[in-house]
Amino acid sequence: MTEGAAPLVSVITANYNGAKHLAPAIRSVLRQTLGDLELIIADDCSTDDSLSVIAAEAAGDPRVRVLEARANAGPGAARNRALKAARGRYVAVFDSDDLMAPDRLEKLVARARVDHADIVVDNLLVFQDDGSAPWRAFLCQKAWSHPRWITLADYIEAGRMYSRQPGLGYLKPLFSAEVLKNDRYREDLRIGEDYDLVLRLLAKGARMRFLPDALYRYRKHGASISHVMRREHIEQMLAADAALQIEKRAECEAVRRAQERRRRSLETALVYDRVICALKARQVGEALGACATQPAVWPLLTMPVTARLKRLAARATA
Repeated sequence: MTEGAAPLVSVITANYNGAKHLAPAIRSVLRQTLGDLELIIADDCSTDDSLSVIAAEAAGDPRVRVLEARANAGPGAARNRALKAARGRYVAVFDSDDLMAPDRLEKLVARARVDHADIVVDNLLVFQDDGSAPWRAFLCQKAWSHPRWITLADYIEAGRMYSRQPGLGYLKPLFSAEVLKNDRYREDLRIGEDYDLVLRLLAKGARMRFLPDALYRYRKHGASISHVMRREHIEQMLAADAALQIEKRAECEAVRRAQERRRRSLETALVYDRVICALKARQVGEALGACATQPAVWPLLTMPVTARLKRLAARATA
């Protein structure tokens, strides 16, 4: 990229106290085979060494820009600041604790061009920060073994809470800048802001293409905000879903059914949160009463035990 020229791809990254993982994340962007890019890091008023880590890794590389915030405003607001500054024909969303394969951006842009897609997503390769489990593909079912279009109904259906189907909202999109022209992240969502933006774009008719290659490296660790779900997050997601306006289309009935299933799953999640809080407070009667109003909660109560058994089994075979 020549100095002053608009890049082909703008990689936008929201960061808050991500110093521990920032260095390898930045290197994985700057070492892309597609060099015609810019990396915009919107720092959300970090209190750790994030800014010094960024400066050291950028080492004067003009492709790296840092946007500093005066106050912490959340990931949606940080990404919106980065989007406002982005100059690329494509925008790639990238988290500050993750990695990407060296040829990821080259392959995503090629797919977007060949298929005339507004949004392209690839598979994730999930890994544990502490190395406690082997790396694994996020979407490993046969349905995700080949390139395919993702419809609005597909996307909503995969967004149900506690579904056996992996949530497509975890995938990190490459957007055409044109499709983002009139849309931004909802800043009132602290979790699920990625899902919400893509959902609104699909509802307006955007074309979303899936590439089965696992080119995005998704790091799981204890400090990851996407692993910490609280009651207010669920309520915010319910409100965001309710505000969605679906255009009239042939798939409208499938979309309506998917929306209804997602709504019920979020409402079940609210009751589950209420039950867990009651049990922690030793209010057994309150917990039982909540379960009686929402029988779908009963299977969820086995999840902590099942998760613990899986962790123990993984350690035993490691």
